[in-house]
Amino acid sequence: MTLLTGAIIATACDPIEDEDLRDKYFTNPGTPITKAELQAAISVTQPIPNTDGAIEGDQYVHIKNSRPDIGGVWHIKPQGKAELTVVTDNDTIVLTENLDYQIYYVGISANQIIITDPVSITVTNVFDEWSNFLTGAEDKADKSAQKTWKFRESYKNIVAGFGAHGAWRYYNPIETCSALYWWGQVSPAQVGDQKMVFDFNGNKMTTYDTSGNKAAEGFFSFNHDAVEEGVLGEFTTTIPTIGASFDYNGQKTDSQNPNKFWLLTLNPEYLTIYHPGKYTGGVDWENEGWYAFFESENLK
Repeated sequence: MTLLTGAIIATACDPIEDEDLRDKYFTNPGTPITKAELQAAISVTQPIPNTDGAIEGDQYVHIKNSRPDIGGVWHIKPQGKAELTVVTDNDTIVLTENLDYQIYYVGISANQIIITDPVSITVTNVFDEWSNFLTGAEDKADKSAQKTWKFRESYKNIVAGFGAHGAWRYYNPIETCSALYWWGQVSPAQVGDQKMVFDFNGNKMTTYDTSGNKAAEGFFSFNHDAVEEGVLGEFTTTIPTIGASFDYNGQKTDSQNPNKFWLLTLNPEYLTIYHPGKYTGGVDWENEGWYAFFESENLK
Protein backbone atom coordinates (compact mmCIF):
# COMPACT_ATOMS: atom_id res chain seq x y z
CA MET A 1 0.00 0.00 0.00
CA THR A 2 2.82 2.36 0.81
CA LEU A 3 4.59 1.66 -2.46
CA LEU A 4 1.39 2.22 -4.36
CA THR A 5 0.84 5.55 -2.69
CA GLY A 6 4.41 6.54 -3.42
CA ALA A 7 3.94 5.53 -7.01
CA ILE A 8 0.86 7.67 -7.24
CA ILE A 9 2.65 10.63 -5.74
CA ALA A 10 5.58 10.19 -8.08
CA THR A 11 3.27 10.00 -11.07
CA ALA A 12 1.35 13.08 -9.99
CA CYS A 13 4.52 15.11 -9.66
CA ASP A 14 5.99 13.97 -12.95
CA PRO A 15 3.09 13.90 -15.46
CA ILE A 16 3.47 12.33 -18.85
CA GLU A 17 2.90 14.97 -21.52
CA ASP A 18 0.92 14.04 -24.60
CA GLU A 19 3.14 15.60 -27.24
CA ASP A 20 0.72 14.79 -30.03
CA LEU A 21 -2.02 16.83 -28.39
CA ARG A 22 0.41 19.61 -27.64
CA ASP A 23 1.53 19.78 -31.24
CA LYS A 24 -2.01 19.55 -32.59
CA TYR A 25 -3.56 22.27 -30.48
CA PHE A 26 -0.70 24.56 -29.47
CA THR A 27 2.55 24.12 -31.38
CA ASN A 28 1.08 23.51 -34.84
CA PRO A 29 -2.65 24.31 -34.62
CA GLY A 30 -2.96 24.79 -38.35
CA THR A 31 -4.54 27.57 -40.36
CA PRO A 32 -7.55 29.29 -38.77
CA ILE A 33 -10.83 29.62 -40.60
CA THR A 34 -11.34 33.02 -42.18
CA LYS A 35 -14.04 35.41 -41.07
CA ALA A 36 -15.75 35.06 -44.42
CA GLU A 37 -15.76 31.27 -44.11
CA LEU A 38 -17.21 31.39 -40.61
CA GLN A 39 -19.89 33.85 -41.66
CA ALA A 40 -20.84 31.54 -44.52
CA ALA A 41 -21.14 28.69 -42.03
CA ILE A 42 -23.59 30.36 -39.65
CA SER A 43 -27.21 31.34 -40.17
CA VAL A 44 -29.75 33.36 -38.22
CA THR A 45 -33.37 33.05 -39.37
CA GLN A 46 -36.88 33.75 -38.12
CA PRO A 47 -38.76 30.76 -39.52
CA ILE A 48 -42.27 31.57 -38.25
CA PRO A 49 -44.04 34.51 -39.92
CA ASN A 50 -46.27 36.69 -37.80
CA THR A 51 -49.94 35.88 -38.19
CA ASP A 52 -52.78 37.88 -36.70
CA GLY A 53 -53.86 36.27 -33.44
CA ALA A 54 -51.06 33.68 -33.44
CA ILE A 55 -48.90 33.39 -30.33
CA GLU A 56 -45.85 32.08 -32.20
CA GLY A 57 -44.08 34.36 -34.66
CA ASP A 58 -40.88 36.26 -35.25
CA GLN A 59 -39.75 35.89 -31.64
CA TYR A 60 -38.67 32.34 -32.58
CA VAL A 61 -35.13 32.59 -33.94
CA HIS A 62 -33.16 29.67 -35.40
CA ILE A 63 -29.39 29.88 -35.01
CA LYS A 64 -27.10 27.35 -36.69
CA ASN A 65 -23.36 26.80 -37.03
CA SER A 66 -22.78 24.31 -39.84
CA ARG A 67 -19.13 24.03 -38.80
CA PRO A 68 -19.45 22.44 -35.35
CA ASP A 69 -15.70 21.82 -35.37
CA ILE A 70 -15.40 25.58 -34.86
CA GLY A 71 -16.49 25.89 -31.26
CA GLY A 72 -17.73 29.17 -29.88
CA VAL A 73 -20.53 31.24 -28.42
CA TRP A 74 -23.49 33.10 -29.89
CA HIS A 75 -23.89 36.67 -28.66
CA ILE A 76 -27.37 38.20 -28.67
CA LYS A 77 -27.53 41.94 -28.12
CA PRO A 78 -31.00 43.45 -27.56
CA GLN A 79 -31.19 47.17 -28.23
CA GLY A 80 -30.58 49.03 -24.99
CA LYS A 81 -30.31 45.84 -22.95
CA ALA A 82 -27.59 43.59 -21.58
CA GLU A 83 -26.04 41.10 -23.97
CA LEU A 84 -27.01 37.42 -23.78
CA THR A 85 -24.91 34.39 -24.75
CA VAL A 86 -25.92 30.95 -26.01
CA VAL A 87 -23.72 27.89 -26.60
CA THR A 88 -25.18 25.70 -29.34
CA ASP A 89 -24.52 24.51 -32.89
CA ASN A 90 -28.15 24.25 -33.90
CA ASP A 91 -31.14 25.45 -31.91
CA THR A 92 -34.24 27.65 -31.87
CA ILE A 93 -34.31 30.33 -29.22
CA VAL A 94 -37.33 32.34 -28.12
CA LEU A 95 -36.77 36.04 -27.57
CA THR A 96 -39.00 37.63 -24.96
CA GLU A 97 -39.13 41.32 -25.90
CA ASN A 98 -40.21 43.30 -28.93
CA LEU A 99 -36.90 44.92 -29.79
CA ASP A 100 -34.19 45.19 -32.41
CA TYR A 101 -31.45 42.61 -31.89
CA GLN A 102 -27.96 42.01 -33.22
CA ILE A 103 -26.69 38.43 -33.22
CA TYR A 104 -23.13 37.35 -33.93
CA TYR A 105 -20.90 34.33 -33.37
CA VAL A 106 -17.50 34.27 -31.67
CA GLY A 107 -15.56 31.16 -32.65
CA ILE A 108 -12.13 29.74 -31.94
CA SER A 109 -10.14 28.26 -34.80
CA ALA A 110 -6.46 27.27 -34.62
CA ASN A 111 -6.15 29.25 -31.38
CA GLN A 112 -7.50 32.35 -33.10
CA ILE A 113 -10.70 34.17 -32.10
CA ILE A 114 -12.92 34.86 -35.10
CA ILE A 115 -15.92 37.21 -34.76
CA THR A 116 -18.62 37.39 -37.39
CA ASP A 117 -20.43 40.55 -38.39
CA PRO A 118 -23.73 40.95 -36.51
CA VAL A 119 -27.01 39.92 -38.10
CA SER A 120 -29.77 42.44 -37.36
CA ILE A 121 -33.29 41.22 -36.68
CA THR A 122 -36.46 42.81 -35.34
CA VAL A 123 -38.98 41.09 -33.07
CA THR A 124 -42.55 42.42 -32.95
CA ASN A 125 -44.72 39.43 -32.05
CA VAL A 126 -44.10 39.10 -28.31
CA PHE A 127 -47.26 39.60 -26.27
CA ASP A 128 -46.74 42.68 -24.16
CA GLU A 129 -47.80 42.43 -20.52
CA TRP A 130 -49.14 45.96 -20.72
CA SER A 131 -51.74 44.77 -23.21
CA ASN A 132 -52.97 42.46 -20.47
CA PHE A 133 -53.08 45.32 -17.99
CA LEU A 134 -55.01 47.62 -20.33
CA THR A 135 -57.34 45.19 -22.09
CA GLY A 136 -57.37 42.01 -19.98
CA ALA A 137 -56.08 39.91 -22.90
CA GLU A 138 -54.21 36.78 -21.80
CA ASP A 139 -52.23 36.32 -25.02
CA LYS A 140 -52.25 37.30 -28.68
CA ALA A 141 -55.00 34.82 -29.45
CA ASP A 142 -57.38 36.51 -26.98
CA LYS A 143 -58.89 38.75 -29.64
CA SER A 144 -62.20 39.36 -27.85
CA ALA A 145 -60.65 40.77 -24.68
CA GLN A 146 -61.68 44.22 -23.53
CA LYS A 147 -61.48 46.16 -20.29
CA THR A 148 -63.45 49.08 -18.91
CA TRP A 149 -61.80 51.91 -16.99
CA LYS A 150 -63.38 54.63 -14.86
CA PHE A 151 -62.07 57.45 -12.70
CA ARG A 152 -60.43 56.62 -9.39
CA GLU A 153 -60.63 58.82 -6.31
CA SER A 154 -57.20 59.75 -5.04
CA TYR A 155 -56.02 62.30 -2.49
CA LYS A 156 -58.82 64.38 -0.93
CA ASN A 157 -61.55 63.03 -3.18
CA ILE A 158 -59.87 64.20 -6.39
CA VAL A 159 -59.80 62.24 -9.68
CA ALA A 160 -57.78 64.66 -11.82
CA GLY A 161 -56.10 68.05 -11.71
CA PHE A 162 -53.08 70.15 -12.56
CA GLY A 163 -49.94 69.71 -10.51
CA ALA A 164 -46.18 69.96 -10.41
CA HIS A 165 -44.05 68.45 -13.12
CA GLY A 166 -41.88 65.66 -11.71
CA ALA A 167 -43.84 65.20 -8.48
CA TRP A 168 -43.87 61.44 -9.12
CA ARG A 169 -40.13 61.39 -8.42
CA TYR A 170 -40.62 62.51 -4.84
CA TYR A 171 -43.81 60.89 -3.59
CA ASN A 172 -44.86 57.27 -3.48
CA PRO A 173 -47.69 56.53 -3.77
CA ILE A 174 -47.93 59.50 -6.08
CA GLU A 175 -51.62 60.27 -5.47
CA THR A 176 -50.91 61.27 -1.85
CA CYS A 177 -48.84 64.24 -3.04
CA SER A 178 -50.62 67.57 -2.55
CA ALA A 179 -48.32 69.09 -5.20
CA LEU A 180 -50.39 67.24 -7.79
CA TYR A 181 -53.33 69.49 -7.10
CA TRP A 182 -52.16 73.05 -7.65
CA TRP A 183 -55.32 73.98 -9.47
CA GLY A 184 -58.12 72.60 -11.63
CA GLN A 185 -59.02 69.86 -9.18
CA VAL A 186 -61.76 67.57 -10.47
CA SER A 187 -64.13 65.73 -8.14
CA PRO A 188 -66.00 62.47 -8.77
CA ALA A 189 -69.26 64.42 -8.95
CA GLN A 190 -67.92 66.52 -11.81
CA VAL A 191 -66.98 63.58 -14.03
CA GLY A 192 -69.86 61.31 -13.10
CA ASP A 193 -69.91 57.78 -14.49
CA GLN A 194 -67.83 58.35 -17.61
CA LYS A 195 -66.04 55.25 -18.87
CA MET A 196 -63.52 54.21 -21.49
CA VAL A 197 -63.13 50.73 -22.95
CA PHE A 198 -59.90 49.33 -24.40
CA ASP A 199 -60.21 46.41 -26.84
CA PHE A 200 -57.20 44.19 -27.50
CA ASN A 201 -58.27 43.53 -31.09
CA GLY A 202 -56.83 46.43 -33.05
CA ASN A 203 -56.16 48.53 -29.93
CA LYS A 204 -59.61 50.04 -30.24
CA MET A 205 -60.70 52.68 -27.72
CA THR A 206 -64.27 53.73 -26.99
CA THR A 207 -65.45 56.39 -24.54
CA TYR A 208 -68.89 56.72 -22.95
CA ASP A 209 -70.56 59.72 -21.33
CA THR A 210 -72.27 59.80 -17.94
CA SER A 211 -75.51 58.48 -19.44
CA GLY A 212 -73.78 55.46 -21.00
CA ASN A 213 -73.97 56.84 -24.53
CA LYS A 214 -71.03 56.32 -26.83
CA ALA A 215 -69.00 59.53 -26.99
CA ALA A 216 -66.18 58.65 -29.39
CA GLU A 217 -64.30 55.78 -31.02
CA GLY A 218 -60.62 55.68 -31.83
CA PHE A 219 -57.42 53.85 -31.03
CA PHE A 220 -54.74 53.74 -28.38
CA SER A 221 -51.11 52.70 -28.33
CA PHE A 222 -48.23 52.65 -25.90
CA ASN A 223 -44.49 52.25 -25.72
CA HIS A 224 -41.91 51.62 -23.01
CA ASP A 225 -39.90 54.79 -23.61
CA ALA A 226 -38.86 56.10 -20.21
CA VAL A 227 -38.69 59.70 -21.40
CA GLU A 228 -37.94 60.94 -17.89
CA GLU A 229 -36.97 59.31 -14.61
CA GLY A 230 -40.00 57.63 -13.08
CA VAL A 231 -42.01 57.62 -16.32
CA LEU A 232 -42.94 54.07 -17.37
CA GLY A 233 -43.67 54.88 -21.00
CA GLU A 234 -45.88 56.84 -23.35
CA PHE A 235 -49.62 56.34 -23.93
CA THR A 236 -51.28 57.80 -27.02
CA THR A 237 -54.91 58.09 -28.02
CA THR A 238 -56.53 59.26 -31.24
CA ILE A 239 -59.55 60.52 -29.29
CA PRO A 240 -59.81 62.40 -26.01
CA THR A 241 -59.82 60.42 -22.78
CA ILE A 242 -62.74 60.64 -20.41
CA GLY A 243 -62.56 63.87 -18.42
CA ALA A 244 -60.76 65.64 -21.26
CA SER A 245 -62.89 68.75 -20.86
CA PHE A 246 -60.98 69.42 -17.63
CA ASP A 247 -57.58 68.99 -19.31
CA TYR A 248 -56.70 72.55 -20.27
CA ASN A 249 -53.56 71.41 -22.08
CA GLY A 250 -56.06 70.32 -24.72
CA GLN A 251 -57.01 66.97 -26.24
CA LYS A 252 -58.18 66.27 -29.75
CA THR A 253 -59.41 63.70 -32.23
CA ASP A 254 -56.54 63.23 -34.64
CA SER A 255 -55.11 59.92 -35.86
CA GLN A 256 -52.14 61.66 -37.47
CA ASN A 257 -51.20 63.65 -34.38
CA PRO A 258 -52.56 61.71 -31.40
CA ASN A 259 -52.76 62.83 -27.80
CA LYS A 260 -49.62 61.82 -25.94
CA PHE A 261 -49.56 61.12 -22.23
CA TRP A 262 -46.91 59.78 -19.88
CA LEU A 263 -47.65 56.60 -17.96
CA LEU A 264 -46.94 56.93 -14.25
CA THR A 265 -48.87 53.90 -13.00
CA LEU A 266 -49.97 50.85 -14.97
CA ASN A 267 -51.02 47.52 -13.53
CA PRO A 268 -54.15 45.33 -13.72
CA GLU A 269 -55.98 47.63 -11.31
CA TYR A 270 -54.73 51.19 -11.76
CA LEU A 271 -53.80 53.57 -14.56
CA THR A 272 -52.30 57.00 -13.93
CA ILE A 273 -51.50 59.37 -16.80
CA TYR A 274 -49.79 62.76 -16.97
CA HIS A 275 -50.34 65.23 -19.81
CA PRO A 276 -47.23 67.41 -19.67
CA GLY A 277 -47.27 71.10 -20.36
CA LYS A 278 -43.71 70.64 -21.65
CA TYR A 279 -42.56 67.38 -23.21
CA THR A 280 -38.93 68.43 -23.10
CA GLY A 281 -37.15 70.65 -20.66
CA GLY A 282 -39.80 70.45 -17.96
CA VAL A 283 -38.54 71.63 -14.58
CA ASP A 284 -39.68 69.94 -11.38
CA TRP A 285 -41.94 72.13 -9.24
CA GLU A 286 -41.89 74.93 -11.82
CA ASN A 287 -43.75 73.48 -14.81
CA GLU A 288 -47.02 71.63 -14.59
CA GLY A 289 -49.27 69.12 -16.27
CA TRP A 290 -52.62 67.35 -16.01
CA TYR A 291 -52.82 64.23 -13.85
CA ALA A 292 -55.70 61.77 -14.15
CA PHE A 293 -56.33 58.64 -12.08
CA PHE A 294 -58.27 55.62 -13.33
CA GLU A 295 -59.15 52.16 -12.07
CA SER A 296 -60.50 49.00 -13.64
CA GLU A 297 -64.26 48.72 -13.43
CA ASN A 298 -63.78 45.10 -12.35
CA LEU A 299 -61.67 46.13 -9.34
CA LYS A 300 -62.92 44.30 -6.28
